[in-house]
Amino acid sequence: MKHIFIVNPISGKGRACKVVIGIKKVCEEEKLDYQIYYTNAPGDATKITKSIKGSKNIIYSVGGDGTLNEVLNGIVGTKNILSIIPAGSGNDFYKTLVKIDDEMPLIDVGKVNKKYFINVVSIGIDAEVAKNAEVMKKLKIPPSQIYNASIIYTFFKYKFKNIEFTVDNNSSKGKCTLLTICNGKMYGGGYKIAPEALLSDGYFDVYFVNKIHKPIIPFLINKLKKGTHESLKEVVKSKATKIKFKCDHDLVCNVDGEIMIDNKFNIKLIPKAVLIYNNKELINKIMKEVK
Repeated sequence: MKHIFIVNPISGKGRACKVVIGIKKVCEEEKLDYQIYYTNAPGDATKITKSIKGSKNIIYSVGGDGTLNEVLNGIVGTKNILSIIPAGSGNDFYKTLVKIDDEMPLIDVGKVNKKYFINVVSIGIDAEVAKNAEVMKKLKIPPSQIYNASIIYTFFKYKFKNIEFTVDNNSSKGKCTLLTICNGKMYGGGYKIAPEALLSDGYFDVYFVNKIHKPIIPFLINKLKKGTHESLKEVVKSKATKIKFKCDHDLVCNVDGEIMIDNKFNIKLIPKAVLIYNNKELINKIMKEVK
């Protein structure tokens, strides 16, 4: 079994490159058969993953949630095994995974249009925040504050859009504050959007908030951060395996922290689609080498 590391050198403002020191040291100490690849452009992680021959290799995503999404899209449908070294600024999916004791969990994933996702898909103000976070990353803002800065920026710019959506067989329409489809528990650098979500239960946790007055939005976001938003009457939660939504205008859609623009989205759950190598002892050894 070969251990293959796909490193995004710009993840975490260069943190992923520092992790490589730990990868090399630990792999040599453990006498592991390993290989390291570096990405140079968006989409590279998917291309590299698809190019890896053989089966049951362990392919590590070394970066953040965006790198993980790219590796996922190269690994679904193969017999290769996914692993994660959290070296990005958010690492939201890993915050769910690290709570699982099973070393080799077989987990659900989702598919939105033609793209797979492992953590969260959302539209509305939270998706706009994810989009604007890319703007914030170009400024001299500490990584831990990027999402908070984007929230403030987005609050003043956000415009509600009319959407039509179907959750399994239940259809509705209205102006959307947020619609979030969750496989994992967290997004946005630690916001607890789906505190009860499970990676292998065969369902998405779905949250919908219709249009609310803008002064209430900061209160809602604060509740999201704490994971206490389910108590609000404005928040409608459901479980589903298929979700569709569309709009007359293009929507900004957050897919595992990456942005997809379209006016129509079809989402479905694929149960037990990916095997994860969740060796926390090995990952901790690697991460301890990061200065």
